[in-house]
Amino acid sequence: MTALDSNANALGSLTTLRREATQAPDKAIVKVARQFEGVMLQQMLKSMRDSIEEGGLTSDESTKTYMGMLDNQLATQIASTGGIGLAKVIERQLTQTRTSQTTDTAAVPASTPQAEALRLQLRTRS
Repeated sequence: MTALDSNANALGSLTTLRREATQAPDKAIVKVARQFEGVMLQQMLKSMRDSIEEGGLTSDESTKTYMGMLDNQLATQIASTGGIGLAKVIERQLTQTRTSQTTDTAAVPASTPQAEALRLQLRTRS
């Protein structure tokens, strides 16, 4: 898998996630949180592997490629089976933010200038 293939898969995944977020925002929050935790874990594994001195079996470019793929799979597996708890924290924060935005929008009558300003502000955050 080349970097271009990986980017294409990531863009396709983001497009799918964006579509799901408009249809079922609460379910998308869980997926976004897990996906973010997976990316974070992948970066942690990469940093840990980069700290190891090169030499012997780990200096070959093909080995580095396969180790990167292994790190990606490990991060995905760890995140999908509960992870390190980061996804739960992100999920809770996104849910609270979504609830407060819904409450803020509902608290202001639809015909006031404040409502229009709030809607504009919420749109620019997205």
